[in-house]
Amino acid sequence: MAEFVNNVKVFSLSDITRSIERTLSDRYKSSFWVRAEMIKLNLYTASGHAYPDLVEKKDGRIISQLRALMWKSDFERSSKMFEQVTKEPLKDGITILFQARIIFSSIHGLSLQIIDINPSYTLGELEKERQQTLERLKTEGIFDLNKSLSLSAIPKRLALISVQTSKGFSDFNQVIKTNKGGYKIFSRLFPSLLQGDNAVETMIEALNTIAVVKEYFDAVLIIRGGGGDIGLSCYNNYDLCRAIATYPLPVLTGIGHSTNETVAEMVAYRNAITPTELADFILQHFQICDADINDLSSRLLASTIDITETERQKIEILRQNMITKAQKRITKEREDLDIRAKYLHLLNPLNIISKGYSLTTINGKIIKSIHDVQTGDEIQTMLSDGSLHSQVQTAINSSPLHSLQKN
Repeated sequence: MAEFVNNVKVFSLSDITRSIERTLSDRYKSSFWVRAEMIKLNLYTASGHAYPDLVEKKDGRIISQLRALMWKSDFERSSKMFEQVTKEPLKDGITILFQARIIFSSIHGLSLQIIDINPSYTLGELEKERQQTLERLKTEGIFDLNKSLSLSAIPKRLALISVQTSKGFSDFNQVIKTNKGGYKIFSRLFPSLLQGDNAVETMIEALNTIAVVKEYFDAVLIIRGGGGDIGLSCYNNYDLCRAIATYPLPVLTGIGHSTNETVAEMVAYRNAITPTELADFILQHFQICDADINDLSSRLLASTIDITETERQKIEILRQNMITKAQKRITKEREDLDIRAKYLHLLNPLNIISKGYSLTTINGKIIKSIHDVQTGDEIQTMLSDGSLHSQVQTAINSSPLHSLQKN
């Protein structure tokens, strides 16, 4: 009850809280449906109760905020249904549509008691954001920009955006490091959150960091384990999708199983359903290159063999031609030599002498003219069976013939 202090009516705090409680009870007698973003679930595992923090945002700024309450029984029932529909548990950073009633406690103050949650609305909100992002990127003409880039024939330098402890990251590395071809692939992890409120911000930050050293990488890979549509909601965010679409390097995604492809996957250079499939895609480039090299080697070897055989045949033909020409030349030269030999034989003085002629010399020189000798000269006459030495008694020029005399 109120009391007067210095002629002023004063109420106790409990008077005020009881009045508020009565007023709210009279005004809000039934439950109603509310839409809000649950920025933090605040589940207390010991009691099973949850105390979600709810906000409403406008242009990225919080314009309203209120604490909520979910008793254990309501939480277990609602979260079970939510997970059945969305394939994800209730978690921080999602927009929900819930049935609630206003409650007021003298100790805990004003809050909303959540009785039930409609999971279909959350899926609908995600699809709405997805469609809006799609339309905006297409209107801006940047939807296919990353797909228009060229991926290296052998993408061996990879920048990975992931969480080091995630199963998807582990699966990817396992496939890459144990590849049967023994291919050496360099990778560098740029850590980032992959879901939740700060996922978009940290992924964009990782992309910006890689862009500074982009010349050292062939591609960027965003790797995450499996999950439902709720966990993938950040991949429909316009800012993230625009960063991927306009990125200077090919961006490849392997962000887990989902029946509804996210916008980030659509605008990326390549999308794989799982990190393992993404690793296989990388290795396929090496395998194709290997096959091309083996094929080229086989064709080069076959071509070399063909060329060698063709050249061998040409050489053999040339050798045979040279042998034939050499034989003909030798035969011709032999014939020429035989003719020359016969001719020389006929010109041999000894051969002429054998036919009854003689050869007279003076001092080793052939006497061709009567004027080559004088009376008293010693001369030598060669016959077929010997030679004569004589002295000139008289040199008489009795004939104009310049030839050898018969004996």
